[in-house]
Amino acid sequence: MKNYESYRVEDFIDDKDFEEWVRGRSSRETFWRSFLQHYPEKREAFHQAEQFIRAATVAPERISEAEIRKEVERFIVATGSSVPNQSPFLSGFRSETSLRLPYGFRWAAGIAALLLAVVGLGWYSIHTNSTPLITRKADGPNHSPDGSANQFVETFNHTKQLLRVVLSDSSEVLLSPKSRLRYPSQFVGNVRKVYLAGQGSFSVKRRKQPFMVYSGETVTKVLGTRFVVSAFDLDKKITVQVLSGKVSVYKANPERTSYNKEVNGLILNANQAAIFEKSDGNLTKTLVANPALVRKSDKEITFVYDDVALSAILRELETSYGIPIQFDEQSFEGCKITAALSSESLYEKLDLLCKAASATYEIIDGQIVLSRKSYR
Repeated sequence: MKNYESYRVEDFIDDKDFEEWVRGRSSRETFWRSFLQHYPEKREAFHQAEQFIRAATVAPERISEAEIRKEVERFIVATGSSVPNQSPFLSGFRSETSLRLPYGFRWAAGIAALLLAVVGLGWYSIHTNSTPLITRKADGPNHSPDGSANQFVETFNHTKQLLRVVLSDSSEVLLSPKSRLRYPSQFVGNVRKVYLAGQGSFSVKRRKQPFMVYSGETVTKVLGTRFVVSAFDLDKKITVQVLSGKVSVYKANPERTSYNKEVNGLILNANQAAIFEKSDGNLTKTLVANPALVRKSDKEITFVYDDVALSAILRELETSYGIPIQFDEQSFEGCKITAALSSESLYEKLDLLCKAASATYEIIDGQIVLSRKSYR
């Protein structure tokens, strides 16, 4: 059995099962997800190793071995550590014969040294077919798209499964296949920004700094919530679906002046969705395909009714799903329902209620509007 209590960064990196889990291919998903609950003192080493493995999938700039060693030494000196002329760590990275270590550890040491150099000194650059989000200056750090100095990392999901990405603020992203996420190695400043191409399911930790997802021509802004963004390059639409909490969605370059603060955007609550049409730039609000219960209750919600007023049933559905339901109470006065609606989806419940009450419903601006049938 492995002695996880003694694990260091290089041990995690050298652990094949841990590496497979980071890349989304491990059969021990539950074990690694709960690892820090059993070994909380390993949190720093755990997350450092996770970031190293993710960053190692991105091709770095071509830097000579001598430059890498020089920059690693300069970085360590800058942090106050002593660097002997013949550092065993650096020697092991430079030559496989100068320090006799297992192959996996030498690989881990090499990755660690490379990342120390490129992260600490801004020598890490991401190259893709599209315009890069960071640029490399001759003698300066990498800069994010808004001009602030920071180091960006890119993760691309080459697998056929969801890939879990943990950000520096402990927010998590489940990245869908063929999707790409660009994000800073550390969030700094007054805002947390990431850039998505494809689809990602976000669980954002609540912080004072807003969390912003740039996807194509839209921006999704939150403080802390769960939502899904789908923005594949070849799709005609960009969609944002809110699972819990509240988000705002607007165009990436809103037209406004110092005199006009209005932005053409939408506020979405749980079970609501935004659709951005790329062809005409139209942004509309609707509901998710399968609304889920959002009301927390100590007892199970049964949705079983015996001669109950329709208005009371609709109010309970509104509260349980967090979706506004608009209707004219006077039109349905005296309408009572006897039904058991436990296992049906929200839309199936509405279909049954409308059938019993001779009514119809529509989804308008992220709300449900119920009305009596017209028999003209």
